[in-house]
Amino acid sequence: MKRSFAILVISIASLCMLACDQKPKNPVSEYGDSLVSSYRKGQQAGEMANLDAVRKAVAAYRASHDKYPENLDAVKELLRGDVDLSRYDYNPSDGTVSLKQ
Repeated sequence: MKRSFAILVISIASLCMLACDQKPKNPVSEYGDSLVSSYRKGQQAGEMANLDAVRKAVAAYRASHDKYPENLDAVKELLRGDVDLSRYDYNPSDGTVSLKQ
């Protein structure tokens, strides 16, 4: 009985040691990585929201003028806030707007 219990304990300890071959991480580093990741996700969400706003402004311009604007500067007054229009590619022939790569 004692021998089988000892074998069981040694087996479990061996499995734990094999499963835990990762080094402990630095909590400060993990926190910093988490903050950077959150910041990047926030930036991406903001870029997507601005892209949607620019697309809607182009659609509103077309509805009012019965044509697509020649460039994105024509819809700047339709946008709220300070949107950096240089971050977008625009095709005036079909009104498509996309983020520059």
